[in-house]
Amino acid sequence: MYRSNLANKSFAKLEDYANDFLYFLESDKLLFPPDKQTAAFDYITSRLFWRVRNDIDDQVKSEVALGPITDESVKRITENTVEDYHKRWAEVEYLPSFGQEYETLLMAEYREAIARAIEIVFEKLPIQDSLEKLTELAAFRIARNFAVDDCGLVFAGFGNLDVLPCVKSYTMEVVIRDKVRVVPLPGLSSDMNENPSASILPFAQREIVYRFIQGIDPDYKLEVRKYLRALLTKEYPDKLIERFKDKLSEDDQRNALAELIKLGRGITDDFDKEWEKIEWNKYVGPVIDIVADLPKEDLAAMAESLVNLTSFKRRISREVESVGGPIDVAVISKGDGFIWIKRKHYFSKDLNPYYFANYYRPREK
Repeated sequence: MYRSNLANKSFAKLEDYANDFLYFLESDKLLFPPDKQTAAFDYITSRLFWRVRNDIDDQVKSEVALGPITDESVKRITENTVEDYHKRWAEVEYLPSFGQEYETLLMAEYREAIARAIEIVFEKLPIQDSLEKLTELAAFRIARNFAVDDCGLVFAGFGNLDVLPCVKSYTMEVVIRDKVRVVPLPGLSSDMNENPSASILPFAQREIVYRFIQGIDPDYKLEVRKYLRALLTKEYPDKLIERFKDKLSEDDQRNALAELIKLGRGITDDFDKEWEKIEWNKYVGPVIDIVADLPKEDLAAMAESLVNLTSFKRRISREVESVGGPIDVAVISKGDGFIWIKRKHYFSKDLNPYYFANYYRPREK
């Protein structure tokens, strides 16, 4: 649908294509009619309120385990929980294309829907004094920069004025009030026109690619860092103080413990910095230097091999085998444009020549 909408238009920068596609999503009423947008808002709001409700229930159960609980205690827990959510979420910055005006309009337009969700989710809980905060919380969830993992979208290639390739990545969720809720991912984006260095950017199932490039599995690396930090800032200081507590006054013990914790944090910070240097010098840097000089066909083969590694790892482990089967491989270059190296079809190409004739025919608005 977007291909037909784009027709023969072209843009100066790759980011302009991304912006044009997002505008297409917001303006196409066939894809996202008002009733679907309202249903999406109801779903997201209900999920948020159930999260708050479950936190309230957990706290109430904890107090009940200690003895009888009063209505006043339930009211206190309810109000404090909502207040805590509201305070933390109000400090989150707005999404790039949203703002306070949109948030205000959102609350005005969907106030009745929010009230219905509150009534359904919180039932007989004493929520009356927290209604406005819950209404604002529902608007925060849409307008503020909360990361979501619903749908990844990647734009790669060239605008007319891009001499070197670009990649722009986003996570998208829903369209509400004719605005697409999209979160830019700068860590998975690159513009070689601004920073002319090669890069390898894996998406979705990324751990095997990172293992290949960095020399260590990201989860394993995280566990090592967590253990070392806990060891140097908790276990070792506690055991040291316990060992010498008979020779230290209580004030000296507190001061020594604080100093040991401070030293432990400093050591782990130094460890992280040194690890990053070794990782770059011995693993990441050499691979990136080679990638920068590879011809296009070798880049395609490397990309396919990395996906195959991911697929093989998933196949021989207990993890969900979400990567596998025939792999599509394409190369995008300034001179040749978009070129398929390998492409699978769910139909026989010989039986459907009209598809290719229609796919590649010039389109006009």
